[in-house]
Amino acid sequence: MIFLGLFFSAGCASLEPILASLTPPTPVPTQQATPASPATATITPAVPSDSPYLRVWLPAQFDLTPESDAAQLLGQRLAEFEAQNPGVKMEVRVKKADGENDVINSLSITNLAAPAALPDLILLSRSDMEAAVLKGLLHPVDGLSTALETPNWYTYAQELAHVQNTGYGLPFAGNAQALIYYPELGTVVSWEDVLSSNGQLVFPANDPQGLVALSLYASAGGEFLDAQGSPALEMDALTRVLTTIEQGVSEDVFQPSMANVSTEAQTLQIYRMGTANKAIIWILNYRPAEDGAITPLPGLGEAPFSFATGWVWALAGSNPENQQLAVKLAEFLVEDEFIREWTRTTGYLPTRPSVIEEGDRTMAAILESAHVVPSSDVVAVLGPLMQEAVTRVLNGEQPEVVAGSVIEKLK
Repeated sequence: MIFLGLFFSAGCASLEPILASLTPPTPVPTQQATPASPATATITPAVPSDSPYLRVWLPAQFDLTPESDAAQLLGQRLAEFEAQNPGVKMEVRVKKADGENDVINSLSITNLAAPAALPDLILLSRSDMEAAVLKGLLHPVDGLSTALETPNWYTYAQELAHVQNTGYGLPFAGNAQALIYYPELGTVVSWEDVLSSNGQLVFPANDPQGLVALSLYASAGGEFLDAQGSPALEMDALTRVLTTIEQGVSEDVFQPSMANVSTEAQTLQIYRMGTANKAIIWILNYRPAEDGAITPLPGLGEAPFSFATGWVWALAGSNPENQQLAVKLAEFLVEDEFIREWTRTTGYLPTRPSVIEEGDRTMAAILESAHVVPSSDVVAVLGPLMQEAVTRVLNGEQPEVVAGSVIEKLK
């Protein structure tokens, strides 16, 4: 695996030379590890010049270079695909994003300047995939794969993979909102439990995306689009959300100072310092050993409801002959056995029910209650309005008055 780390450190490489020396990862020992046997050199037959050549792009957080179990697992999986498909050569690039939509900019520039260099397979976040589809930079997987048609996907994963009812990729990994709390509170499964418990709850109320409030709004049955397809908010559902916030303030569960909390990092700092004993966070930031209990985010309806996001393997290459091979690689990368081991190692959420252990009811409940975050256009319009509404109620304004004035701004 040292060869693998060096191989990808330049950001671009073929996997062919490491196939013979790559071995499956072993569990991390509790005692001092036994030194590995020296690697023996092998001679790899020359690959004909007309062999399939797959380009794969990865976002920075999935870089194969870091010396981590997750990087080794993904690197080995890619190498296994080459080993099982003799003659296939693979080039992997890590696209480091320094700003919003950097990956989309890279795709757009490459599409214009050197379409032959576009990635056959690219791992994209949900928001980047949506933007790439709207710019015409991706090819649908519908018609090339039947994998999305199987029932072995969580609802949020199916939603991740589709834009405007067309499948554009295979879901790889996810992340979702959840409620964490200190175990001494007992069992917390509903907003009634939250509001009747001692201590404060914290979430980023000043986040301009307003995702916590928007998820509560959706759980109350609120719709995000009107009959014309424009972003909208409904009075009843919005008032119900703001009334819950008001109740939290009156019960000293929500502090007015929460209107200054803008980020996940601030939320976690307040929680881990003990100032609050309940918090709404994204699961990737959850530390089981120190963060206490975790439960699905309670909804304002009869069932839990949370927003989720994730990453999807998508097709961007200009060579139609490589599309079927790229789909085959994507299917290989979302198979149960690999995803089970990889998600356990990384903390990302699986996208398939068959990956969850039978006894892990809490995680299953979180995944079953998750739904993909609304489109970027909807969040850009409604998020700041939700932020304003929650902040105003935290500062003492009446829910009905705030709801009415916020909705008026959409007209």
